Formats: sequence, structure tokens, C-alpha cells
Amino acid sequence: MMTQITQPNTCLRRIYIFLITVLIFTMIFEPVALQAQSRRKNNNRDNKEDATDKRKGSGQPFSQQTLEDRATQLEDMGATPVKITSIGKAAYESVIQSGRYIVGPGDMFVVMAGSGESLEATELIVGASGDLVIPNIGAIPVATRTLAETQRIIQEAVANKFQQLDMTISLSRLRSFPINVNGEIQFPGGYGVNGIEQVSELIVRSGGLIEAPNKRASLRNIQIRRPQKDQKEPIVQRADLLLWNLTGKEQYNPYLLDGDQIFVPTLQDSINISGAVYRPGNYEYAPGDRITDLLTLGGGIKNTEQSQQAQLLRMSSNSTWTPIQIDLTKLQNEGSESNMLLQANDKLYVLGEERWVYIDGEVQFPGTYPIEDGLTLRQLLKRAQLKPEASLAQASLFRKVDYKQKVEDEEDVVLTRLLAIPRTQRTDEEKALIALKTQQVSGRLPIDFTELMTNEKNAVTLRDGDNIRIPRFISSVQVSGAVQAPANIPYNKSATIQTYIDAAGGFTDRAHITDIVLIKGNTETTIKIDNFTRSVDPGDAIYILAKEETPGQGYRIFREALAVSGSIAALILTIVAINR
Repeated sequence: MMTQITQPNTCLRRIYIFLITVLIFTMIFEPVALQAQSRRKNNNRDNKEDATDKRKGSGQPFSQQTLEDRATQLEDMGATPVKITSIGKAAYESVIQSGRYIVGPGDMFVVMAGSGESLEATELIVGASGDLVIPNIGAIPVATRTLAETQRIIQEAVANKFQQLDMTISLSRLRSFPINVNGEIQFPGGYGVNGIEQVSELIVRSGGLIEAPNKRASLRNIQIRRPQKDQKEPIVQRADLLLWNLTGKEQYNPYLLDGDQIFVPTLQDSINISGAVYRPGNYEYAPGDRITDLLTLGGGIKNTEQSQQAQLLRMSSNSTWTPIQIDLTKLQNEGSESNMLLQANDKLYVLGEERWVYIDGEVQFPGTYPIEDGLTLRQLLKRAQLKPEASLAQASLFRKVDYKQKVEDEEDVVLTRLLAIPRTQRTDEEKALIALKTQQVSGRLPIDFTELMTNEKNAVTLRDGDNIRIPRFISSVQVSGAVQAPANIPYNKSATIQTYIDAAGGFTDRAHITDIVLIKGNTETTIKIDNFTRSVDPGDAIYILAKEETPGQGYRIFREALAVSGSIAALILTIVAINR
């Protein structure tokens, strides 16, 4: 009984285990199988779509394929990938359509020939020897010829052999040739270009021009060294990217040719324009510049009643400025003498009603600046950008002195009063003040530039004609007047007034030791010295007043000494006589 009962239970148990195993297998592996089947279906569908796209791409040249996708398809089909070059409208019209393009090895042409409706297209490439080999025609030398000339000689060669044949030839692909660019460029070296690229495009591809504060690249004197047939030395053509940017004329930004070499020099000389123009300032000088070129750089003449005349300032051989009057109304006349050639450092001022200030010296952007309402000296210094070696302690502002003003400023009144005092009646302090004021430059304002830049409250509003000079730091102190060896003494931070006087040899016999004044270099204000241990700043001046000899003083001293000597002699003679 036990055996019969055990066997059925064992069979049922095996059946149950089998069913459970099948159920678990179905639950686990069926989703995986379905997912794999779905993936295979998607891949098949994608492959069909890719094949359709390829067929569409090969039959529709204006499809939305990218150039990279098309190149990949060509590689998959076993074809050699070809770089497709896009041509801008300006380059196409100027180089290709005009026929000026220079043909060379590597250029590819499409020749379509036939009679009637039967036309055959053949793609031909210019060989390394410069010949274009046309089947049944022969080799035609085309290298270094223009595109227009190449098309003409090919048509003539075909017409001479097949008179009834209709033929069209066109340039299908452009070759690439190497050009070296060197000089003040970010990444000098060789670059592959084609005949529809201009100098500016190659400059951009090579990283752009160097614009370091102490070494700036030229923008108007970029050299294109172009080889010539039967000549050892290449001709040098100039690219002027500044005028090209302003005018858009191709002559300032030539198209590159095979064999060109580009050199970017450093910025050298400059010319200046100011007055009634839209963009006054300093501009790089280029040989061959004329008045009209400078006016173009300056943005053109403003329409004012006085802007028909200009004055050109030119440095003469003796280092003086020579003014030259320019009639701007005659510039449009061809060959006009008014449109004269410029020289380096020329300055052109266009007469007008605008108000201007001028700043020069140790600033990044010297030149003239228009006066806006409320323009302050602090704002101007920020626009001009001070150089690291600039000395604010020795900077100065000169203002035009209007001698027609009815009311003179206080300093002029004081000086006039002092000069009206007879020479023999002036006190030592009055004489020292006259000496100091007559040494000062007329029109210089007593401004502390250092304090001005650190304190916004000390604003100085500029006026028309103001001239600001920012000198290079001068590390010396001037000692003059009644000293043994007047000189500029090297500045020492720990030195005192007595130290500088000793360095100048000390006082002379005629020195007024109690009458010493300090002239501040930045404001030219005078300070009477009563403390010889006082420190000074670089650019300051120490002046020691000298005692003045009165007319006849030497004779009176001699006469008095002679009288005293005579009295003493008479007294001695009297004493001797009495003793006898």
C-alpha cells in the first residue's frame, strides 16, 4: 500500500515541477525575445530608409543633406571624397564670373559636348604640368592663364577639329594651394587656400593680428609678396584692411594667388586728423596716403559752414611745424594740388564749430577728443588709457589764455602788481615770487592729477582747446638758484631738501638761506621752506633766492673802508707825534 501511494505522488510532483519551470521560462525570456525581434525590425526599417535617402541624395543635388553626410556616403560607395567649396556672391562675381580666376594644376573642368540633343559631359582635371588633356583633342596648356582665356583657347581647339560640335566648358572645382603667412600674426605658418580667398580671410584663419600694448601689428601695411615671370625679385603689393573695412573696395584687400607670401609688419608711423570730422584721432600711416584717404579714415567731413577749409601741419627739417592751407572744395578735381601726398606724422585739422581737447604723452590713445557736455579731465584720462610708465605727479593741463577778457585771474593781478613795484623797493619775498611766476608757463592750471584720479569730488571740467600732457615718470629733483652747481638730482625717497642742496654743491655766498621755495612739479604752486628736513616728490624744483647787489654798493664800501683807513692812519700819526 505504501508503494502504490508513493508512485502517483512522485509523478504528480514531477509534472508540477515541469509546469512551474515552463511558466518561469515564459515569464522571463519572452519579453527579451520580443524586444530583440522589435530591434531587428527597427534596424531593417532604418536600413531601408537609409537606402532610400541615398538614392534621393544622389538624384537630388539640392536635398537637405549636409556636405559631411554626402562625403560619408561617397566613401561608403567606394568613391574618393571631394572637398566641396562654397563661393560667396562677391567672390563669384569678382573672380569667377569676371573670368579673372588664374587656372593652375588641380583645377577641374566640366566639358559638355555633342550635337543636337545628344550631349556628353566629361570632367577633366589640370595636370601637374599645367596641361588640360581633352580626349580626341589633345593636351592644352592652361596653367597661369585666366579662366576667360582658358575657356577661349579650349573652345578654339575643339572648333578646329570638330566644326559641327556644340561645346560648353565650365570650372567645376577649385584647386587648393599653400600660402605662408608670417610676421605679427597669432599662428604663423603655411595654410591651404584657393583663388577666391582674400587676405583678410587668411589673417582670420591664422588667428588674427597681434595687438599687444607694446607691439601692435600693422593693419594698413600688410605685404603681399607676389612672384613674377622672368623676374628674380617678387613685386610687393600692399593690403590695407582698415580702408577696406571702411570702403569695401577690393583694391585694399586683394584675392590671393598661387605663390603669394604674406608678411604682417609692426605698426610704425602715424598721421592725425581732428576738427570737423566724425572719427578724429591718430591713424596708421601708409606710403601713398593722400588728404582724401585721411578724410576717409576720419569718417568724412561734417556739414558745417566752416568745414570747407583745413590746415595741414607738417614737421620741417628743423623740427618745427609748418602750416599748409588746404582747400577741401578742390579735392574732387582730378590731379588737384590740394589732394597732396601725406608724410608720416602729418596732422590735418578740418575747420569747424566743434569743441575739442588734445591729450598726448604716455597714453594708449593720444589725439583730439570732442568735448561733450560736462566732460571732465578724469573721464578723458580713462578714455585715453594711461600707460604704466605715465607720471600723474608731473602731468599738466594747459588752457588757452584769453587776453581779451576784462577780468584777469588772481595770479595775473598779483604778478602785475609786483612788477609795478620799483626794483630797489621790492622785498626779498616779492623778488622770489616774481622769479617763480615768470618761470611758469602761461595757461598751466595748478591741478593735482594724482588726487584727481583718487577722488571723484575733485572734478575738473574741460574747455575747448585744453591741452593735456602726460609725461613719462621723471625720477629727479631740480635744484637751481644760489647754489654752487645747479642740476637735476636723482630722486631719493628718503632725501630731504637739505640733502638735495648739498648734492648741488651747497649755498653760494650770495644765497638767502631763509628765502628758499619749493615748486611742486604737478601744480607749479610755490611753498616757502622753513624746514630743511621736508621731503619732496619727483619732478619738484627747489629754488634758492640770491642776494641782490645794489648799484654803487661796491664803491660805497670801498669809500667807507678808505675813510676808515685814513682816520686810523691819522690817529696813528697823531699818537706818534705826541710821543716824540
